[in-house]
Amino acid sequence: MRRKSYKYIFVLNVVLISTVIIVCTAVLDRKNEDNHIRTSLTTPLIYADSLSADFCADAKGAVIIDALSGAILFEKNAHKRYPMASTTKIMTALAVIENADPDKTVEVSPGAVGIEGSSIYLLANETFTIRDLLYGLMLESGNDAAEALAIAVFGSSEKCVEYMNKRCSDLGLIDTHFDNVHGLDSENHYTTAYELAYITKTAMKNELFREIVSTKSHVTSGQTPRYFSNHNRLLNMYPCTIGVKTGYTSKSGRCLVSAAKKDNEEYIAVTLDDPLDWKDHKNMLDFAFENFKSYEIAPKDGFTIRVGFLDYAPTEDIYITTTDEADFSVSYKITVTKESGIVEYSANSMSLGSFGVERIKALE
Repeated sequence: MRRKSYKYIFVLNVVLISTVIIVCTAVLDRKNEDNHIRTSLTTPLIYADSLSADFCADAKGAVIIDALSGAILFEKNAHKRYPMASTTKIMTALAVIENADPDKTVEVSPGAVGIEGSSIYLLANETFTIRDLLYGLMLESGNDAAEALAIAVFGSSEKCVEYMNKRCSDLGLIDTHFDNVHGLDSENHYTTAYELAYITKTAMKNELFREIVSTKSHVTSGQTPRYFSNHNRLLNMYPCTIGVKTGYTSKSGRCLVSAAKKDNEEYIAVTLDDPLDWKDHKNMLDFAFENFKSYEIAPKDGFTIRVGFLDYAPTEDIYITTTDEADFSVSYKITVTKESGIVEYSANSMSLGSFGVERIKALE
């Protein structure tokens, strides 16, 4: 079981003038001094130590990360650019969800009909809810659903692509570029195993996205119901699977993104151009569940920094990942201004990353 959340409050009774730096340490006692922490929210460390891994030999790119901390647990060419086929639709779906009411009814544009590749066979001027089209996008991998959603929500697929690329930029991703909303081959359409995992980590925070990608089948509403069946075989092959997306073109090869959750642990695996993707994902997920644990080091509702009369807290729960028997202490270096701040954190003198804090506004 994961260690219970700790209540943190760091108090500095000084007058806040411009910037205040606070250094503090919290100790989380564990038993084995020989294991090392390998994690970071902002700059993940590449997995490289005594644990052996005999999977993904045929994959061009592969990674598995902790969905809570972002830690890389295993990687192969994780930062090398490759095409990603229909796993593109993870970002397409997120873009639509973030910009539309899922229960709004929209009309299928003639420009979305007859798109090359996988299809849900939309007809011009048919009406669907955005929610139903999202199921067609993620379960059946409809390229026409991608175009229909992009046009309905953004006015054109080009505008949707602009948003998708800006979203990646806002996430700090530098090796991903979208040229379309569906994933058909293009020289300017690529990602990396790591950045695709990070995009998925972001998308999985959205409850509607999680619901859709974990669904095995869906029947649409309306006068002429459509039946969609999820192409992700891991939903039946691996009991803890909760998503997320398959992809294939002759250029990209077989691409797969999966997520699995057991008890309080959740992991995201990605393979790009991997002919043995189902087997490799099962092995990667087993590897993660058997060897790693996540620990909450800064809960957004329990980690409070007090500077004078001002309180600051994280905007989300912050975790680190270790091997199950690691012994570690966490140190925090906190820099705050009037409204926000940055917390740099390290463990056993190893710098791990940073997270933002914002001022807690007093109730009027």
